[in-house]
Formats: sequence, structure tokens, C-alpha cells
Amino acid sequence: MVSYRPVMMPSASLRRRLWLVVPLCLTMLAGAPRSVAAQAVAVGEVTTASGGDAAFAEGMRTVLVRLTGRRQAATDPVFAPLVSGARRYVQVYRPPSGAAPARITFDAAAVERAVVALGQTTWTRTRPVVVGVIIQPPAGADPGKVRTELETAASERGLPLKLSSASAAGLSAQAQVAAPEAIAAARRLGGDALLLGTADGPDWQWTLFEGGALTVFTGGPASGVEGAADYFALGVAASSGPGTAAELEVEGIGSLADLVRVQRLLESLPGARNATVVAVGGPRTRFRVEIPRGSEGLTEALLARPELARSRGEDAALVYLLGR
Repeated sequence: MVSYRPVMMPSASLRRRLWLVVPLCLTMLAGAPRSVAAQAVAVGEVTTASGGDAAFAEGMRTVLVRLTGRRQAATDPVFAPLVSGARRYVQVYRPPSGAAPARITFDAAAVERAVVALGQTTWTRTRPVVVGVIIQPPAGADPGKVRTELETAASERGLPLKLSSASAAGLSAQAQVAAPEAIAAARRLGGDALLLGTADGPDWQWTLFEGGALTVFTGGPASGVEGAADYFALGVAASSGPGTAAELEVEGIGSLADLVRVQRLLESLPGARNATVVAVGGPRTRFRVEIPRGSEGLTEALLARPELARSRGEDAALVYLLGR
């Protein structure tokens, strides 16, 4: 049985204020308060121990992995022209000095255009924040080394990762963690999903809790981060080509914070990009988002987001209710 809580509609005066504020909101969104933890990733900022052209090539491979969401992009022959011509995409280069690595800033927007021109898909740069918690590591695991491997893998894949202790997350190694408990812990710690690490004999077992989904990855310390990056980057985009515009209407937006919250949520969906407000006024706010497979892909992606519940009885239209 599905139940819906009553939703309070914005007043006429509030709707007038939203009409005035939306254009400003769209240009200043980065500074607006947000309830969804999705975070913009600086895919073009890289460090490398190499110098000169070797540094540019190595840095471009990192950018391609972050931008596409695919680890294989670093060695994919389709991107060979970008790797060999990496220098022309460099905006700032700081050579290595002493123990400090070289720092390179690439023109990420130009690289993204080049990737799309090659017929390849990209991962939206506003991405879900994953909270990593270890409750029972394999015997002999070095905490410092494990932390370094997790942070390095997250940086290489462009996955926002926040590491936390089990006590801070309110989780115990003595009890099985249920999905609602895991998601609540992630939300308290400022994340969208929880990546839980436990021992699987001498190896690791990582469980990703995201929305109503539960996915398990096994292997080394970084296998959970790698799996989570694949899950978010490729979950929708792997099944199709470039994004197709889709529109949906959302009921229950009663403030500017709600408006920003929904837009951030849409931007964080796997494969989604360019989430924009089309119309504000009345009981519903209309959004447009580019996502693989258009409306069908958007519907599937939102199944894992409990914040927006599908309004039944309107089969043709995508209408959702915003929860609290």
C-alpha cells in the first residue's frame, strides 16, 4: 500500500516571489542552500608526479576517467587524440617542486565538448556524496593505508567521499544494518548514500545503500569506491547514448530552498545534466532535464529517490510529490 502525505501548496504571494527569484537562482545556484548533498566535482584539477608532456598526458587520462565515469577511459583508443593533444587543453600548469607534485588545471568544459563530439557520454559533474564507514575491517588491515587508498580512488574517479567512524554514524558491528538505518546515517553525516565496509575473510565486502537499492562489492580496500563510482556514473548512461530532454512536474514546492533542493536532486541522477526550471506557478513546478533515454530513463532513475514520489492516476504525465 502506498500512502502520500498531504502537501501544502505555495500561496499566491509566494508564487509571485518565486517568479522573480528563479532567474537569479539559476545563475547563483552554487551559493544557494541545499538539502540534497550532491556536490560539484572539479574534474579538471589534477596532480601528477610527472613533468612536461608526460604530465599533460597523465593528467588528461585522469580527467577522462572523472568526466566519463569509466575507469577504462584512461586507455580507450577512442580518446587517444585527446591524450596526445592534452597540452592544448591546459589552462594552468605548476611544475613539480621538491616533494610537491605538478598541478594542472584543464579546461574541463572544452574536454567535455570534445568527448561528446566523439560520440561518448559523460557523467554530470554534480554528483551524489557517499559516506564511507568501516565497521569490521579484515584482520591486519592498516587504517592509515586503507584511508589513503579510499581517498585516492575517490579522487581518481571523481566521486565525492566523506569518511566517518562507525560511532559517528551511529552504527554497530554487532548488528545487521538495515537500508533505512543506513540512509538515515548518511543523511545525518551530509551524504546521499552510505558505503559500508566489513570483512569478507581476508578481503573486503562493501555494501552501497542508495535510496531503496542495496549493492555489494567485494575485493580490496578500494573496490567499494570503484563499485560506487560505476553504480552512479553508469547505472543509467550505460544503457544508452547521449541525454534526451525530459520534463516532469513537481508538487509541494513551497519555498526557494525546495526549488533548489529538487534541482540539485535532478542534477545528481546518474547520467543527468542541465536540470533547469521551465515554469513556476500554480500547484506544480515544471523542470526539464537531459538524461539517457529521456522520460523513461528519468522515471527509472527517480525510483531510487524517495524524496520524489510518483503521483499515480496520470499515466501520460510525469508528476511527482516532494516529500519532507
